[in-house]
Amino acid sequence: MKTFNRCLLSVLFFTLTKFPVAYGQDQSTLISFENAYQMMQRQNPVLERARQQIKQKEYEKAAKSGLYAPKVSIGAKAVLMAEPLHLDLTEVKNAILPLYDALGNYGTFSGVPNPDPTTNAMLPTLPEELSTKAVRSQLLQGEQTIANANWDKVIQEEKFAAVTADFIWPIFTGGKIQAANKAANVEIEIGEENLNQVQGEMLVELVNRYYGLALATQAVEVRRKMYEAMDTHYSDAEKLYNEGMIAKIELLHANVVRNEAERELKKAQRNVQIIETGLSATLASDTASTLQPASNLFINKTLPAADYWISLSIATNPQLKQLEGKKKLIAIKDKAEKGEYLPTVAAIGSYNIADKNLSEFVPDWMVGVGMQWSIFEGLSRNKNIKATQAMEEQILQAESQAKNTLKAYLTKLHHQLSMDLEQIKELESTLELAEEYCASTEKAFKEGFATSTAVADANLKVEQAKILRLRVYYEYDITLGLLLQTAGVPNQYLNYCSGENTIIKTLN
Repeated sequence: MKTFNRCLLSVLFFTLTKFPVAYGQDQSTLISFENAYQMMQRQNPVLERARQQIKQKEYEKAAKSGLYAPKVSIGAKAVLMAEPLHLDLTEVKNAILPLYDALGNYGTFSGVPNPDPTTNAMLPTLPEELSTKAVRSQLLQGEQTIANANWDKVIQEEKFAAVTADFIWPIFTGGKIQAANKAANVEIEIGEENLNQVQGEMLVELVNRYYGLALATQAVEVRRKMYEAMDTHYSDAEKLYNEGMIAKIELLHANVVRNEAERELKKAQRNVQIIETGLSATLASDTASTLQPASNLFINKTLPAADYWISLSIATNPQLKQLEGKKKLIAIKDKAEKGEYLPTVAAIGSYNIADKNLSEFVPDWMVGVGMQWSIFEGLSRNKNIKATQAMEEQILQAESQAKNTLKAYLTKLHHQLSMDLEQIKELESTLELAEEYCASTEKAFKEGFATSTAVADANLKVEQAKILRLRVYYEYDITLGLLLQTAGVPNQYLNYCSGENTIIKTLN
């Protein structure tokens, strides 16, 4: 009967692990690592934020391009002055009137053209007496006009308003506009490298959680097999005890190790649920079903040498490329700082669209060219140039340190991967011996030549070897992700987790 129950449990276990199972509204969905990677690329908010930062830089670059174009604006103003603007020429009048009065009363003139057409042919000019009379008459009339004229003229009322269209078009700015546009292009490049860096970091997070879940899931199977072995061992011990072949203490020990195996199994199952939550967060999954890894842990048969990864990282590491971008920005900044010594020239213009009480002396439009040249600014420009040169030296030192750190870190990761491959080979041999020893111990126990403790220890060694092998596989997958991230080629992870160069860890 007990054998039948164990068979029934095995069938149920096979069914539950091979097909998605619904617990209420929860259902498991298998997802390959490649599909998980693509889902993360589409949905992860951290990656989307990095993409939006690039868009922001692109819009800022477009805004910088507008600096080349003229700026046209509409301006309006309403003004109230303390008093009208006026031009008082009374002193000029007072200076002119005596002259007109003297000449109009006492001046003597000759050579005035004869205005009579009937006589001007014979007498082209008037006699002196008539010439003097005619000129004096005009001078006295002019004197009267000058005396009666308004010599204190208002040229602008105290209240006036105007609407104008104005433009300013930079012609020469000492290279500042060109520098702003070049810097905007570099900012986009830095944003793209920042996205590459974030993609690498998110790959490592995905590998950690995806293969962490694969590790936890396979660990559950190892714990389950351990529990089943200890349950079978307890059944065997119970039969032997009933037949009087072993002492009760052996039966009690078998029960203890079975309960311990059951606790470890439940603990492993709980760990799976915890890691599932982390994987769903990385993938930003909004599905109600639980995601389960369809891809197993893996190792590679061969890997390129450490020097290959070091050379690759110098060319593609996103942090190094961001430092390159900062060097470009500093070079642009240095050129712009030196351009501060040069003048700024711009075309300017204004057109009067509408006005009220605006002086008639103000023209309707004007155009021109203006220049501003700052000659002395307290040596601030020189100090800014020196500060930029100091920043350049800092970047060069940071770049040198980063390259040395990359070299050391990549060498360490490569050695770690090599050690993992060596450990897996050793663990395969250890596991084979442990399984053979376990089978012999169980047989000896059934024949009364071994204790329950020996059986439990033998099964525990098998379990430990399997768990350790799984963990080394997992550490290899994590280290490989770090290696590819540091080298600046995280997307190549898909090439290493499958293919002819890949050894997949099965559930055995």
